[in-house]
Amino acid sequence: MNRIRAILATAAASMLLLTGCGSGTTSGAATSEGATADAASPAASEASGAAADGELQTVRVAAVPVVDVAAIYLGEEKGFFAEKGMTVDIQFTTGSSISIPALLQDQYDVVYTGSVNAFQAREKGLPVIAVAEGGRTTGEPGADHGGIVVPADSEIQDAGDLEGRSVAVNAVKGLHEAAIRQSVKKAGGDPDQVNFLELALPDMQPALERGSVDAISTSEPFLGNAKDAGHRLIADPYIDVDPEFVTAVYLTSEQKWAQDPEFVKDFVKVVKKSQEYATEHPDEFRTELSNFTEIDPETAKTMILTTFGWGFPEQAMLRGSQASQEAGIIEDADAGLDGLVVDVLQ
Repeated sequence: MNRIRAILATAAASMLLLTGCGSGTTSGAATSEGATADAASPAASEASGAAADGELQTVRVAAVPVVDVAAIYLGEEKGFFAEKGMTVDIQFTTGSSISIPALLQDQYDVVYTGSVNAFQAREKGLPVIAVAEGGRTTGEPGADHGGIVVPADSEIQDAGDLEGRSVAVNAVKGLHEAAIRQSVKKAGGDPDQVNFLELALPDMQPALERGSVDAISTSEPFLGNAKDAGHRLIADPYIDVDPEFVTAVYLTSEQKWAQDPEFVKDFVKVVKKSQEYATEHPDEFRTELSNFTEIDPETAKTMILTTFGWGFPEQAMLRGSQASQEAGIIEDADAGLDGLVVDVLQ
């Protein structure tokens, strides 16, 4: 307990060093009922605790508005949370530098974040644990939800040709950069010779078309939009990390797990059921996307969806942590993994 108190005192300062996850984020927040709130608002800081008789227990989830999160919206809509006596309050934050410190201050029960951010937090000694996968690569070359794109007439043929070139990423020292470096290395190039430039995902394709950057590393729906505009896919960076690369995870705190294990277990069971339902009913999953993102319904019909898996494959998690170390995001791949994954359903 003393260790937890000491870590909480420095969590906010430490997390300022954490990079954004591999998907776009927004400022502000949104709940599953459509209301908005800030991370420090009374609604966000209420302890979940045990619900009164006949009342649903609220799970406070911090997330970013990306494809993966649609699964738990769908789970709420289908009544999976209610079956466990729960309701979910999903609040959008600007990223893990805000949400993880708030988790450790009991403003949230669970945080959805990029796996790179989870490795960073664990390496810094923050008492967070990964209890459920948030999403994976599809593992299918040419059909993944993230990719590196160049103009159709570019001289760049593969990731090895990115040496000496500029590549847009949504966060320097983030998920995309860690993955791109693996693509460059796999193609025989030197990743240290690539110039990574930070751009918001919606701004990448215009920058590519202006010639401001040589390549962009983007994800759906922006990846599909770029390909539809005639730009050319040259690499699948997530797959180049590992064919089962876990791109995002759901974190809770060690304290929450120790104090209320049944609450955490029930949440994880619902996440698993929701993701399985989303996989089995892709049309409903796609429809849900348009309910909380600005993805056009027509775009949602054709975009490549996240793959949901279960069990945190050991080799894929190790490769993700090693890729983060090679990118200079963390210093020690083993420390980034040590104690991170907890199988709460065993």
